[in-house]
Amino acid sequence: MPAAKPLSAGAPELAPLGEWIPVVLWGALIFTLSTSAFSATNTGKIIDPILRWLIPGITAASVDVCHMLVRKCAHFTEYGILFWLLVRGPMAQRPYLALMLCVVYALTDEGHQVFVPGRTASLYDVALDSTGALFSHFLNTAIAEIA
Repeated sequence: MPAAKPLSAGAPELAPLGEWIPVVLWGALIFTLSTSAFSATNTGKIIDPILRWLIPGITAASVDVCHMLVRKCAHFTEYGILFWLLVRGPMAQRPYLALMLCVVYALTDEGHQVFVPGRTASLYDVALDSTGALFSHFLNTAIAEIA
Protein backbone atom coordinates (compact mmCIF):
# COMPACT_ATOMS: atom_id res chain seq x y z
CA MET A 1 0.00 0.00 0.00
CA PRO A 2 1.51 3.39 -1.00
CA ALA A 3 2.21 5.92 1.73
CA ALA A 4 -0.23 8.80 2.07
CA LYS A 5 0.89 12.07 0.54
CA PRO A 6 1.58 14.81 3.07
CA LEU A 7 -0.59 17.90 2.75
CA SER A 8 1.28 20.82 1.32
CA ALA A 9 1.41 24.09 3.21
CA GLY A 10 0.59 25.91 -0.03
CA ALA A 11 -2.85 26.56 -1.47
CA PRO A 12 -5.86 25.19 0.42
CA GLU A 13 -7.61 22.17 -1.04
CA LEU A 14 -10.63 22.74 -3.23
CA ALA A 15 -13.97 22.01 -1.60
CA PRO A 16 -15.98 19.07 -2.87
CA LEU A 17 -18.56 20.03 -5.49
CA GLY A 18 -21.42 19.02 -3.17
CA GLU A 19 -20.50 21.79 -0.74
CA TRP A 20 -21.34 24.35 -3.43
CA ILE A 21 -24.92 23.13 -3.96
CA PRO A 22 -26.51 25.15 -1.11
CA VAL A 23 -24.53 28.23 -2.15
CA VAL A 24 -25.61 27.93 -5.79
CA LEU A 25 -29.24 27.35 -4.80
CA TRP A 26 -29.20 30.38 -2.49
CA GLY A 27 -27.55 32.48 -5.21
CA ALA A 28 -30.31 31.41 -7.60
CA LEU A 29 -32.92 32.47 -5.03
CA ILE A 30 -31.25 35.88 -4.68
CA PHE A 31 -31.22 36.20 -8.48
CA THR A 32 -34.93 35.29 -8.59
CA LEU A 33 -35.73 37.88 -5.93
CA SER A 34 -34.10 40.47 -8.21
CA THR A 35 -36.64 39.93 -10.98
CA SER A 36 -39.73 41.98 -11.81
CA ALA A 37 -41.89 39.55 -9.84
CA PHE A 38 -40.34 40.92 -6.65
CA SER A 39 -40.40 44.62 -7.52
CA ALA A 40 -41.62 47.05 -4.84
CA THR A 41 -44.98 47.27 -6.59
CA ASN A 42 -45.47 43.51 -6.48
CA THR A 43 -44.18 42.97 -2.95
CA GLY A 44 -46.42 45.83 -1.83
CA LYS A 45 -49.44 43.73 -2.81
CA ILE A 46 -48.44 41.29 -0.08
CA ILE A 47 -46.59 43.34 2.53
CA ASP A 48 -48.91 46.36 2.66
CA PRO A 49 -52.11 44.44 3.53
CA ILE A 50 -50.19 42.50 6.20
CA LEU A 51 -48.95 45.76 7.71
CA ARG A 52 -52.48 47.19 7.69
CA TRP A 53 -53.78 44.04 9.40
CA LEU A 54 -51.01 44.00 12.01
CA ILE A 55 -51.23 47.73 12.72
CA PRO A 56 -54.80 48.97 12.28
CA GLY A 57 -54.93 52.70 11.60
CA ILE A 58 -51.40 52.86 10.18
CA THR A 59 -50.94 55.81 7.84
CA ALA A 60 -50.11 55.38 4.16
CA ALA A 61 -46.74 57.08 4.74
CA SER A 62 -45.95 54.64 7.56
CA VAL A 63 -46.91 51.70 5.36
CA ASP A 64 -44.48 52.96 2.71
CA VAL A 65 -41.66 53.30 5.26
CA CYS A 66 -42.32 49.87 6.78
CA HIS A 67 -42.53 48.30 3.32
CA MET A 68 -39.17 49.81 2.44
CA LEU A 69 -37.65 48.61 5.73
CA VAL A 70 -38.88 45.05 5.12
CA ARG A 71 -37.31 45.09 1.66
CA LYS A 72 -34.01 46.46 2.98
CA CYS A 73 -33.95 43.89 5.79
CA ALA A 74 -34.37 41.23 3.10
CA HIS A 75 -31.21 42.51 1.35
CA PHE A 76 -29.26 42.39 4.61
CA THR A 77 -30.53 38.91 5.50
CA GLU A 78 -30.06 37.37 2.02
CA TYR A 79 -26.36 38.19 2.00
CA GLY A 80 -25.87 37.30 5.64
CA ILE A 81 -27.15 33.83 4.80
CA LEU A 82 -25.03 33.68 1.64
CA PHE A 83 -21.89 34.39 3.65
CA TRP A 84 -22.89 31.84 6.29
CA LEU A 85 -23.44 29.16 3.62
CA LEU A 86 -20.02 29.93 2.14
CA VAL A 87 -18.06 29.76 5.40
CA ARG A 88 -19.93 26.71 6.65
CA GLY A 89 -19.32 24.98 3.34
CA PRO A 90 -16.84 25.45 0.51
CA MET A 91 -14.96 28.41 2.00
CA ALA A 92 -14.72 27.22 5.58
CA GLN A 93 -11.10 28.30 5.92
CA ARG A 94 -11.35 31.44 3.78
CA PRO A 95 -13.82 33.90 5.35
CA TYR A 96 -12.31 36.97 3.68
CA LEU A 97 -12.57 35.37 0.26
CA ALA A 98 -16.17 34.45 1.10
CA LEU A 99 -16.83 38.07 2.04
CA MET A 100 -15.29 39.24 -1.24
CA LEU A 101 -17.46 36.78 -3.17
CA CYS A 102 -20.56 38.17 -1.44
CA VAL A 103 -19.62 41.73 -2.42
CA VAL A 104 -18.93 40.71 -6.03
CA TYR A 105 -22.23 38.83 -6.21
CA ALA A 106 -24.04 41.88 -4.78
CA LEU A 107 -22.48 44.05 -7.49
CA THR A 108 -23.45 41.65 -10.26
CA ASP A 109 -26.95 41.25 -8.82
CA GLU A 110 -27.49 45.00 -8.81
CA GLY A 111 -26.01 45.19 -12.32
CA HIS A 112 -28.55 42.57 -13.40
CA GLN A 113 -31.35 44.81 -12.11
CA VAL A 114 -30.39 47.52 -14.61
CA PHE A 115 -31.91 45.29 -17.29
CA VAL A 116 -35.02 44.24 -15.33
CA PRO A 117 -38.23 46.24 -15.86
CA GLY A 118 -39.52 47.70 -12.61
CA ARG A 119 -36.16 47.35 -10.84
CA THR A 120 -33.28 49.76 -10.38
CA ALA A 121 -29.64 49.19 -9.50
CA SER A 122 -28.33 50.86 -6.37
CA LEU A 123 -24.88 51.05 -4.85
CA TYR A 124 -26.66 51.60 -1.53
CA ASP A 125 -28.16 48.13 -1.88
CA VAL A 126 -24.69 46.72 -2.60
CA ALA A 127 -23.49 48.38 0.62
CA LEU A 128 -26.46 46.95 2.51
CA ASP A 129 -25.86 43.47 1.05
CA SER A 130 -22.19 43.69 1.95
CA THR A 131 -23.05 44.83 5.46
CA GLY A 132 -25.29 41.78 5.87
CA ALA A 133 -22.42 39.52 4.83
CA LEU A 134 -20.01 41.36 7.15
CA PHE A 135 -22.45 41.09 10.06
CA SER A 136 -22.74 37.37 9.38
CA HIS A 137 -18.92 37.20 9.52
CA PHE A 138 -18.95 38.90 12.93
CA LEU A 139 -21.65 36.52 14.19
CA ASN A 140 -19.79 33.51 12.83
CA THR A 141 -16.56 34.67 14.50
CA ALA A 142 -18.31 35.36 17.81
CA ILE A 143 -19.97 31.95 17.81
CA ALA A 144 -16.64 30.27 17.02
CA GLU A 145 -15.03 32.11 19.97
CA ILE A 146 -17.77 30.96 22.35
CA ALA A 147 -17.64 27.35 21.22
